[in-house]
Amino acid sequence: MSIGRISMLEFMKPEDVDASEEYYKTIRADFFPTLELVLNIRTGPTSLMSIAVYPSYEAAEANLPERQKMHDHVQATLKDTFYYEGDISYFYQQSK
Repeated sequence: MSIGRISMLEFMKPEDVDASEEYYKTIRADFFPTLELVLNIRTGPTSLMSIAVYPSYEAAEANLPERQKMHDHVQATLKDTFYYEGDISYFYQQSK
């Protein structure tokens, strides 16, 4: 069963959100190799919700050290961050 990790990040300035996403694009494949899907939602000028899908809890847990490295890289620009995890009980994507 796939699991979802919802990360909430609050940055100091809007530019910090931009920089964080640009950095994420450069490390995503190496830091999160088992990632099946990621969706970032700008919930405000300085806030970001990131929804990530992994094939299992083990796969999601295996990347926590790399997740911490990513957060360490942007730490100076973060006000707050936390995450939730859970089983994906429903998923829909419209096919075109």
